[in-house]
Amino acid sequence: MKRLLIFLIIAVFSAVVFATFFIPYNNAKPPSLALLLAYNKALDALGTEANRFHCVGAEIDTAFSKEGGWQFTFYSTNAVPKWVTVEFNGKIHIENKMLR
Repeated sequence: MKRLLIFLIIAVFSAVVFATFFIPYNNAKPPSLALLLAYNKALDALGTEANRFHCVGAEIDTAFSKEGGWQFTFYSTNAVPKWVTVEFNGKIHIENKMLR
């Protein structure tokens, strides 16, 4: 019985901590950075690699900052994904990981 109680406490605590990291963006509020401007910044961040990739998706994400930012998904012809996030404050993140 003690183990079950300890397990439940740990599970609830973990769920609360995990949920605080993923605060969804308030879709009722317009983004402070226009999509076209963010897309151009993402292409600039890719530099010469931009010619090898094509954009397959764009969405607002709050994984990098609580204010949010545009996250673009790019693929190359050999199916290697690349994610570029342009935060609303101007910071840019590029992810090359195969598994997200």
